[in-house]
Order: sequence, then structure tokens, then C-alpha cells
Amino acid sequence: NLGPLLAAVPCIKEVSIGHALIAEALDAGLAATVARYLAIIRATNGDG
Repeated sequence: NLGPLLAAVPCIKEVSIGHALIAEALDAGLAATVARYLAIIRATNGDG
């Protein structure tokens, strides 16, 4: 949901993703999950 949210509301500067990030990290690993989230952020608004 992060990508569509950032694309729809580009002025967002901060979101609370802690629970989702940790839940995904339990399955995929923390490094892979953080890399995925950073890729989503960079793809939608160029920051990160």
C-alpha cells in the first residue's frame, strides 16, 4: 500500500510503517524488506 499512497499524495513526508515493516521482515528478512521499502519510496517520489 505504500507505493500507491505515496503516488496519490506526493506531499507526504512521513508515514508510520513500523508494524508492516517488521511483519514483512519476519518473512523476507530485515535487510531485504528495508531495501524493498526504499525502492518503493524512491520509485514514487525520488527521496530516500
